[in-house]
Amino acid sequence: MDFRNEVKAIDLDPTDATLLSNRSLCWIRLDQAEHALDDAKACRALRPGWPKACYREGAALRLLQACFRRFDEAANSFYEGVQLDPENKELVNAFR
Repeated sequence: MDFRNEVKAIDLDPTDATLLSNRSLCWIRLDQAEHALDDAKACRALRPGWPKACYREGAALRLLQACFRRFDEAANSFYEGVQLDPENKELVNAFR
């Protein structure tokens, strides 16, 4: 996955939560969990009430889970997302 455009865009506007969310997804797909988590946490700080930010953080934590036993943190992020958007099937399934 090529995420050079996301990096360039974030350089122009580092406060854009959508760009951080997209780059977090890129990092996840590249199995770069720590980078994904950094972007997801920054995204949540900018938009704490955004369910997708919760999902990105949970997905990054789930990727870290195998190495660092962070399952509880991942589950908590998914749960917070479900609380914000109970109809979001992606979040509900991730929380299960």
